[in-house]
Formats: sequence, structure tokens, C-alpha cells
Amino acid sequence: MKLSTVLVFSMLLCLQTLSFAQTESTIQIRNLTEGVWVHTSTYTYPNAVKFPSNGLIVQDGEELTLIDTAWGELRTVELLKAIESQINLPVTTAIVTHAHGDRAAGVDVLESVGIKVTSHPLTQRITKEHGLPVPNHVFNNLAAPRSTTKVGKLEVIFPGPAHAMDNLLVWLPDEKILFGGCAIRAISATSAGNTSHGDIESWIKVMKFLRSQYKSAITVIPGHGEVGGVELVDHTARLVEALR
Repeated sequence: MKLSTVLVFSMLLCLQTLSFAQTESTIQIRNLTEGVWVHTSTYTYPNAVKFPSNGLIVQDGEELTLIDTAWGELRTVELLKAIESQINLPVTTAIVTHAHGDRAAGVDVLESVGIKVTSHPLTQRITKEHGLPVPNHVFNNLAAPRSTTKVGKLEVIFPGPAHAMDNLLVWLPDEKILFGGCAIRAISATSAGNTSHGDIESWIKVMKFLRSQYKSAITVIPGHGEVGGVELVDHTARLVEALR
């Protein structure tokens, strides 16, 4: 069942109350270039280890497109409040890049306030199977590997299975920015990370495809960790090839 608007407002009130006790925000928004921001939410595991997760915010005219939710419902509420405060433009569209909690946990929050959320067709099925919030819309034209579609100024890519069977990437051709999500590892990463829901052999092919088709990328954004350049694609390829 979708979260009601009343529940979202209740979460906002709860968030405002909790903010007095917080020493630092669990959400950061950093401007990359004009009209493009990285949003980072911090998730704290039960063992107190904190782990950051990146998404993207892109301005298109007087509206915003959100790439991935924050890591959790309450953090997604906080993300929307931070966007309102720091950017002051409405989020009208969102894209979920795959069916993991760091990408999709806030889908109900977005949809409850009228934001259209779209994903790969597999994401809709997998989120339902795993008990995660289910996006209401899918890119039916992205079912096949190497397929692309346009969403405003964005190019949404399904390169094929990699970190996850349904992982989407986003390309901003004017800015030469590639959002790789969890299919791309940060330069500080020493492993390929979670591979339990992916396809290693396909992932290696995906990295070759990205290196060929998006070699002009100036900025590459991984799902976790620091933003870099096209060297992140090569770094990820080495990490994945080591699993063979």
C-alpha cells in the first residue's frame, strides 16, 4: 500500500523534531555544474558503520528530475526538504536505477507527493518480490541490453546486467556527465561490492561498452563514494575481472 500524503507530512514533522538532536544531516546536496547536483544520503548499519549513497538531481527548465531516492523513507523526506530549501524548484520526475534499498526505498514517498517514478521493467518485478516500494511506471523500451531512451535532457541507458540485472545508467550529453550508479565503483573501492544480484560476465561486457560509447565523459558518478572521471570505468572493470 502506498504511503498517504498525511503520513508523509507526519514524517516531515518527525524529521523537524529529530533535527534538533542531529549534529549533522544525513543528506548532502553538492552542485556539480549549472543545473546538476549530486545528492548523497548516509545510511547507518546496525553495527554503527556509516555508508554514503549517491544520486543525481538535474534541472530541466523550471523542473527537476531526481535520479534515485535517498537511502530510506525518512531520508527521502529529508532529501525533498533539502531540495526545496537549497534549489527551490519542484521535482516532477524520478528515475530509479535498480531494485535495491539505496535506490528505491523512498519510492512511496515520492509517489505520494505526485512525483512520477519510472524504472526498468525488471525493477518493478524485483521490488515487489523483495518487499520494497514498487515504481508505478516502467521504461518498456529499455528491456533489451544496450537500449536507450530520452527523458527531457537526459539519456537513460540499460547497458545490460552488471551490479544488478536491472541497473540503469544516465548520460547528460551536454555536460558529459555519466551517472553510473552501483554499476560503477569509486576509485577508492577495493572490490566490486555486492555481486549477489548481478552478472559478472555481463558486467565486464558492460564496462567495455561504456568505455567505447561514453569515453568523452568528463564526470562519472559512482553509486557510492567520490565522483571521478572516465578512469572509474576502467577501475570498475579491473575489480570485476578479478572475480573471474
